[in-house]
Amino acid sequence: MNKLKIKIGIMSLCSVALSYMALSPIIASIGADFTGVDETLVQMVFTLPSLLFIIGSPLSGIAMSYINKKTIALFSLSCYLVGGLFPFFFNSSIWLLLVGSLIIGVGTGFLMPLINGFIVQYFDKNDRAPLMGMNAIFTALGALTFIFIGGQLSRFGWRYTYLAFALVIGIIAVAGICLPNGEPQRAEGSEKAGKASAFEMNLYILGLFVIGFIYFVVQNAFNTNSSAYVINVLGKDAAMASLVTMINTIGGIIGGMSFSRIAYRAKSQIETITLAVIAVGFFITFFIPSTVAFFAGSFLIGYGFAIFNAAGSYLLSYNTRPETNAFTVSVYLALINFGAAISPIVVNACTGFMGEGIQNKFLFVGIVITIIGVGSYLLNAKKDN
Repeated sequence: MNKLKIKIGIMSLCSVALSYMALSPIIASIGADFTGVDETLVQMVFTLPSLLFIIGSPLSGIAMSYINKKTIALFSLSCYLVGGLFPFFFNSSIWLLLVGSLIIGVGTGFLMPLINGFIVQYFDKNDRAPLMGMNAIFTALGALTFIFIGGQLSRFGWRYTYLAFALVIGIIAVAGICLPNGEPQRAEGSEKAGKASAFEMNLYILGLFVIGFIYFVVQNAFNTNSSAYVINVLGKDAAMASLVTMINTIGGIIGGMSFSRIAYRAKSQIETITLAVIAVGFFITFFIPSTVAFFAGSFLIGYGFAIFNAAGSYLLSYNTRPETNAFTVSVYLALINFGAAISPIVVNACTGFMGEGIQNKFLFVGIVITIIGVGSYLLNAKKDN
């Protein structure tokens, strides 16, 4: 078994996982074209993939017990390709854009648990921390590539941004060559194959679920409001919004590169430390309304996002049995992506009393992340003793 080849295949999947981030910089432009459409509905163009994750992720965990992972991977990538290109050709209403996001969401739901499934099946625990770090790096690099190309294409109009998803064709080719066909991963020693999809839960895992859910509910406020902040508060254009998203993603790349080292030192408190960094990023964007400060805040938020995103699956991999890991992680990912999907609804509702300013949303998020950071510290206080 060629481990290097498998790693290349897995990283190719990571590179497309957050490709829909390319849509974040054009949300404000879409809203400007579809006048009269509710702001939350426009923001759902970006967050709908996370909502569909709720369905796709648990199904992916189950499917891995019956279908080889390579087949699931190629299906997922096809969803990204079709869903990404659909709105370029059909974009006369906001509902058509949402159809494209829906199809992308199906692909996202199946793909992300699959990445963790490949790592758990083909690599032992000693290799997982570095691979989780590489996962974060290539996820961020892929997102950066899609954001950059999408941003350049947006100069011709926001619908051209969707052409960036044509890159998925090359990723499908790499995955087809490098990923092993393998066999469906069933639990060893199970009397019934269905036990391979067993769900594991205890108070610690529940704590990880709650912290992850709340974090994703509020953190997505940055992605759905960054372009409006750039345009309405800083007085810049969509190209600058794209640059902010790129800086956010570069932070994610560096966060991914740091993951293995931070996980070794922080151990179970890795999420606690990461939440502190993210909170600082949000507070900077509120208290210092300038382009440079927004760049700095964007970087810290992206840096923390990459580490937190990898940390959840990493901690679960050490606190679940091998035969329950795939389905437990898929449920966790479904839950946090549900949180990301309802983010506009929750954040807009919770910050309504604070006034109309976009900065107020970032202040609210910073406060909430600080609170769950304390919760994370308490949850893990005795874990490493």
